[in-house]
Order: sequence, then structure tokens, then C-alpha cells
Amino acid sequence: MLNVQEITIATRPHAGETILAAAPSARSRVLLSSYLLNLWRGPDAVRDMIVADFCAATDLGASAQAADLLLVLRQFLEDWPEAGLVPCACLRQW
Repeated sequence: MLNVQEITIATRPHAGETILAAAPSARSRVLLSSYLLNLWRGPDAVRDMIVADFCAATDLGASAQAADLLLVLRQFLEDWPEAGLVPCACLRQW
């Protein structure tokens, strides 16, 4: 299973990148809105919630839900780039 850092790096939009045939749907906008209600917990917590739900959908084989969540994560990281800055595990204090 991928960890938060690997998913964040893999889904981070790069300069000048265009996602072809992956426009946000009404469903993904509603999903993002529901996650944004948790911004009081901080952008990192919201990112972690989206990633956890993405992993769960992937594990369950719910590919349509996982695809929507991937779009939600990409949009979230575009709007809150500071949430994409995940420190290396070796720098975390235990």
C-alpha cells in the first residue's frame, strides 16, 4: 500500500501540466466541498482524509470512487499546495 507521501508526490500537479479527459465532475466538486468542511483541522488533516478514502476505495476495487477521489486530491493540492509538503519520515520526531 502506498503511504501519504508517495501519493502526494505522485498526484502533485506539475507546472504546465494538463490532465486530459479528467475534468472535475459535479460529484468530485461535491466531494471536495465536503472535505473542505474539515479545514478547521488543517490542510494536512484534510489531505490525509482524502488519501485514506482513496486507499480504501482502491482496496475495495471501487475504481470510479477512487478516480473521483484522485481528482479531489489533485484539486485540493492545487488549491492548498502547502498540504503537499510532507516531511520525510526520517525528519519526524518520535
